[in-house]
Amino acid sequence: MGQRELARLAGSVLGVGLRGPALSPEESAELAALSPGALVLFARNVSSLEATRTLIARAREAIGGEAPALGCVDQEGGRVVRLRFAGEAMPSMLALGATGDERLAERAGRRLANELRAVGANVDFAPVLDLALEPRNTVVGTRSLGGDPELVGRLGTALVRGLQTGGVAATAKHFPGHGATVLDSHVALPVVDAAAATLRARELVPFAAAITAGVRAVMTAHVLVPALDTERPATLSHAVLTGLLREELGFDGVCFTDCLQMGAIAGGAGTAAGAVGALSAGADVALVSHDLALARVARDAIVAAVTGGSLPIERLEEASARVAELRAWAAAAATPVDFEADGIAGEVAAAAIDVLRGSARLELDRPVTIVSFEGDPSDGIAESDARRPSLSLALRRRRVRSELLRVALEPDDAMIEMLAEVARAQGERQFVLIARRPRHHPAQRRALDALLGVAPHAIAIAALEPFDVAALEHAENVVCAYGDEPANIEALADLLVGAKREADQE
Repeated sequence: MGQRELARLAGSVLGVGLRGPALSPEESAELAALSPGALVLFARNVSSLEATRTLIARAREAIGGEAPALGCVDQEGGRVVRLRFAGEAMPSMLALGATGDERLAERAGRRLANELRAVGANVDFAPVLDLALEPRNTVVGTRSLGGDPELVGRLGTALVRGLQTGGVAATAKHFPGHGATVLDSHVALPVVDAAAATLRARELVPFAAAITAGVRAVMTAHVLVPALDTERPATLSHAVLTGLLREELGFDGVCFTDCLQMGAIAGGAGTAAGAVGALSAGADVALVSHDLALARVARDAIVAAVTGGSLPIERLEEASARVAELRAWAAAAATPVDFEADGIAGEVAAAAIDVLRGSARLELDRPVTIVSFEGDPSDGIAESDARRPSLSLALRRRRVRSELLRVALEPDDAMIEMLAEVARAQGERQFVLIARRPRHHPAQRRALDALLGVAPHAIAIAALEPFDVAALEHAENVVCAYGDEPANIEALADLLVGAKREADQE
């Protein structure tokens, strides 16, 4: 095989990101030279629907090939949503998991597929099948369907059906599981410290279910799992990607790495060496999502590894063939895009809400003050979006007299004292407290305690994970929303004005 042919073969197993919302001539030339098998879109690439569709089409034209390059998007729902062209965005996967409803999950998958197909994308890096096991974990958080392996497997499989029926390849991630970690793999290498038997009874259950259901892709986790491999992260582990994923679980689809520019790999093996190591381990697409020049370095490292004999050419050809097969499937699976007003986002959000204690009903003839703790939630791959949708405005639309106090996630002592003074001075008002990860923010927890000391009848809302309910132990009235996207906020407003029955009536 000649060097030019080998270089194109190496390029075909790379997934790359683009710099912005339009393709420059220089970037087009880079893509033509690299010929990657997959493109990955981020929020930086998205402007209008038409512009995003044009960006993907022009990038594919530059790359060429018998079938269009894969167009991949992290379109999970909740905070991890790149495309927002179809009206109300899907709530978090944790909200969907709280419903326990397979029919809703399948409809949600079809809706996500429509969102991707509208711009010409055909691979969704979803569903997240990591289990919500560790309260200190923020990289998974509301992205998980829950902590019950059977539930996550059941709803994850329904999402896979919905996505793939809609002509979009689903991607089960992050294999073999990132939910029992504390560290964020974007920054460092987390460790999953569980016995092999525990992993098989817990983390692997949802992945096995998705594989049985025919999921077309899997994405690796940059985590060290000593029970499976004491030396190499899962992304670089032959024992994990070949021994476990391929041979034991029987997966024969495309295995994507998570982005190799993340700290867990870039800070260890390095991005280029990580691409070679991942392919050797059994991965099929090495993602280098943020730098085309670095993607070329990775391509050259793959070529050098094959030439030097450390990466068998047969393994590279196998990976490239799997990518080509998925490209052909995606090109043939195109289905009409239908953004019918089915209300799926609102249905999920409303069905998810739990009234865990007391009442969640406001007295409609009395004014209400919303205290909302807001800031960067440190969600890993989610774009920073410190200012959340306003529950106060949603209540006003329902003719409730409402005002809003936005407070930092970690307020200082002066702010805590001021909040308590406001509550004392406004004794005639009702209070709704929106907590966001107080388990990670001790000052927020102190502020909540101070407010509840003055206004014990306040309605306290754990806006994100149910792990935060423990921080609301002094609240008489506790609600868990499983997310704070617009659909969740509208559902909360309906609940507060009486559109959903309270816990003791259900």
